[in-house]
Amino acid sequence: MTEITALRTMIPAQATPESEVLPHNIEAEQQLLGAILTNNDIFDRVSSLVKAEHFFDPVHQRIFEIAVARIQRNALASPVTLKSYLEDDEGLKGLGGPAYLARIAGAAISAYAARDYAQMIYELAVRRELMRLGQDITDRARRVAVDSDPKEQIIEAAHRPYTLAEQGTAEKGFVSSLKATQNAAVPAE
Repeated sequence: MTEITALRTMIPAQATPESEVLPHNIEAEQQLLGAILTNNDIFDRVSSLVKAEHFFDPVHQRIFEIAVARIQRNALASPVTLKSYLEDDEGLKGLGGPAYLARIAGAAISAYAARDYAQMIYELAVRRELMRLGQDITDRARRVAVDSDPKEQIIEAAHRPYTLAEQGTAEKGFVSSLKATQNAAVPAE
């Protein structure tokens, strides 16, 4: 774990209130990406759970997108093969350049936990979206406008969590909207 701690300190401090408040786990993102870059078969185990937009770090989103595109074309996604796609990425340069890819791959502990990391990344993304949803509802309720009927806002506000809850349940089969909302809103014990 000391390797991951060292990796984390390399991430530039982006002291924004948002990054301090929104739930995320950079180490889980690094572990999952490292596992995928060392064993592309891991992507098959996590593809139904996590998408690029679920990653908190924008650089991790881009790494995941490029890795997925290569894997889906039956091409190798490794630190070496992704290097040419990301050499000019300003965010990656801030993390140490293409060597960062090799470091996260080298620091990946093992493949057995990849699914747990993917689940964690997904759940944290849902929590961030719930927070955005709550903020959006609050912001819309504050605005008093002729075309802003409170009853319509209530209906829309009630519908949006169902839409959010139904995402990411592909492996679970049919899940009622109520159960999906409960699953997304209540942390697993």
